Amino acid sequence: MHITPNKIKKMYNDAIFQVFGVDDDDPIFKEDNLRLKRAIKRDVHLGNKAPGQWCKNSLLEIYCEGGIPNATDIYDFSAEAIEFGIDPSEAVCYNSDRWDKVDALVNLLLEALEPGVGRYCYHEPYNNAIVNVFWGHR
Repeated sequence: MHITPNKIKKMYNDAIFQVFGVDDDDPIFKEDNLRLKRAIKRDVHLGNKAPGQWCKNSLLEIYCEGGIPNATDIYDFSAEAIEFGIDPSEAVCYNSDRWDKVDALVNLLLEALEPGVGRYCYHEPYNNAIVNVFWGHR
């Protein structure tokens, strides 16, 4: 099966929601999921058709200012963890780790659809607001 950039875009849309979305059954988070779905629809672009053209040779250009978490944020709740008697080493969240999970989901599906081809996708933060996705070869 030939994988097109549009198919990769769909895979990333789904993977971003799987990693950054929350349980749909919980009504408390329903608006968060709707906001993320709108952001994914609006802010994930094919690299050569992206409005900003920050990296024209990228496969995808993803804007992280309207609801999609960027890959450079670090959430450090270690002070709060200490205050509540929780291990502070467990209280730091790196969005780059979560974006690695997005890549892993896409690459798992890519390997299943193109076994043995040796292509994979990976993300690179362009800045605090943009993530670019590229092809890689093994």
